[in-house]
Amino acid sequence: MMSKLRKIIAAALAVSCLALCAVPAAFADEEAIATATDDTNTHSGEFISEYVNEIVEFLAVFAKDGVTSNSLYKAALTDVLKSHPELYEQVMTAMLSSIDDYSVFYPGSQEYDEFISQLEGVVGGIGITMNEVGGKLVVGSVYNESPAAKAGILPGDVLYSADGVSLFGADITAAQRLIRGEIGTTVVIGVIRDGSENPLFYTITREQIAERLSVSYNLIEGKDDIDSSPRKAMYIRIYSFMDNAAEQFAEAMQVVNENEITDLIIDVRDNGGGYLSEAVEIAGNFVPNGKPIVTEDHKADMFDVTYTSSNTSDKKYDLVVLVNENTASASEILAAAVQENEAGILIGTTTYGKGTVQNTMPLKDGEAMKYTSAYYLTPTGRNIDQVGIVPDSTVENTFVPFDHSGYSDFDYAAVYESGMSDPNVAKAKKIFAVWGLYTGNIDDPYFDDGLAAAITYFQANRGLFPYGVLDLTTQREVYKALLETRQEIDDQLDAAMRHFGIAPNE
Repeated sequence: MMSKLRKIIAAALAVSCLALCAVPAAFADEEAIATATDDTNTHSGEFISEYVNEIVEFLAVFAKDGVTSNSLYKAALTDVLKSHPELYEQVMTAMLSSIDDYSVFYPGSQEYDEFISQLEGVVGGIGITMNEVGGKLVVGSVYNESPAAKAGILPGDVLYSADGVSLFGADITAAQRLIRGEIGTTVVIGVIRDGSENPLFYTITREQIAERLSVSYNLIEGKDDIDSSPRKAMYIRIYSFMDNAAEQFAEAMQVVNENEITDLIIDVRDNGGGYLSEAVEIAGNFVPNGKPIVTEDHKADMFDVTYTSSNTSDKKYDLVVLVNENTASASEILAAAVQENEAGILIGTTTYGKGTVQNTMPLKDGEAMKYTSAYYLTPTGRNIDQVGIVPDSTVENTFVPFDHSGYSDFDYAAVYESGMSDPNVAKAKKIFAVWGLYTGNIDDPYFDDGLAAAITYFQANRGLFPYGVLDLTTQREVYKALLETRQEIDDQLDAAMRHFGIAPNE
C-alpha cells in the first residue's frame, strides 16, 4: 500500500517538474489512489485506518495552502461525530488512551466515583489495592487480617478473573465493580502468581473494610548484633498514598517521637502510589527545610512547580526506605526525595519507574477524564519514568523450601469425596490452606464443598482430571506439590535491621 502511494507522489512530482497541466495530473493521482483499493481486506479496520492515514499525508503535502494533517483529521472527526453521536464515548476513550496507559475516560459518574474511591481508601469487600501495570491489574497492598490476606492473596499477584469474568485488559473501576458486593457474599478471585501460566483461585467472603488504612506501624525490638544489648526501631508500612496517608503517618511519627526512637524503616514495597500531595507531606518529615522534594515538569514552563520541604524540626533520624519493583509513582517521589537529599538510604530492588503526573477533570453529565499532564522530576532533576530508582543497597529476597515438618503425609489407603469424614481429609485441608485454596476449618475431618472446589482447581492446574475427588494420584500430587512449595525470606527487611545493628530474626 505504501509503495503504491510513493509511486503516486513520485508521479505527481514528475508532473510538476515537467510543468504539465495541473488538471490531468490531479485526475491521474485520484485514479492511482483509487487503484489501491484493489488490495485484499479493503474493508478491514486496519486497512481503512492505514489507507486514510496515507491519504491524509498525501493531501497535507499536495492540497492547497493551509491544509494540514491536523485540519484534515479535525474536520473528519467533527463531521463524523455530528452524523454519528453514538460514537462519542468510543472516540473519547480512544483519544484519552492514546496519551498513555494512565489516561482514562470515565463515561459516567459511577465509573469516576469508583476511581476516586480507590484513591480515598474505599477498597471494597476483600481488602486489597490494585495498580494498573502494563495492561494488567496487579495487587498492590493486602491489608492485614483482611479477607484477601486470610485467603492467601499476595502483593504482586496479577488479577486474572472475578467470578469467572476475565480481568485481563480491565481497568481498576471495572475490576472493583466485579470484586465488591454485599457483605457476607462470596467472590471467586483468580490470580496469576510468579509468572505461572495457570491461575490460582480463591473463594473469598466479602467483609466490611471499616478503616481506610494507609499506614500501619509496629515496634521492632531486638538485640545488638555485637554486644546483644537491647535495640529498637520503628517499622512503618505505607500501603497507599490515599488522602489520609499523611495524617496516619503523623500518628506513627508521634509514637516515634514520644518513645524517642531514632531508627526508622519505611516500607513502600508494592505501593503503587496515590496522591502526590500526600507523598510530599510525608517526605517533609525528613527532607531538610527548603530543600526540593519533587518538581512537576509540564509542557509549558509557566505551569512548572517545585515542591520544597517546610520541615522545621531539629529531630534527626536514621532512615531506611524499603523499595522493590512494584514501588511506583508517589512512592518513588518519597524514595527519591529521601535518597537525593541524603535524608536516608534505600534498600531493595530498582523501582517501577512511573514518573508521570495525572490530573482529573469533570465533564458533562457526570463524565470525567484522567489525563497525564506532566512528568515529575526528582530533586536533582532526573526523570525516572520507565527507568526507576536504583537503591543504595540492592537486596533480592530469597526463597527457601517450605517447612513441611508439621504436615503429615497421606496414608494412601483410600479415595475420599464429598460427604466423607477421615483424618486424611483434615490433612488435605491443612495443605490446601498453605496455598490459600482452602479457608475453612482445617481441623475438621469432614469433606465439604470448599475442599472439593480446592481439589478441583488443584487438579486442573496440575494436569489431572478435575473432578474434586481426593483419589490416590491426587494425594501423591498434593504432597509432592507441598514439598515443592517455597517460602519467601524477607532479606530486605533483614538488611534494614542490620543497618541499625539489630540482629535479624531475634
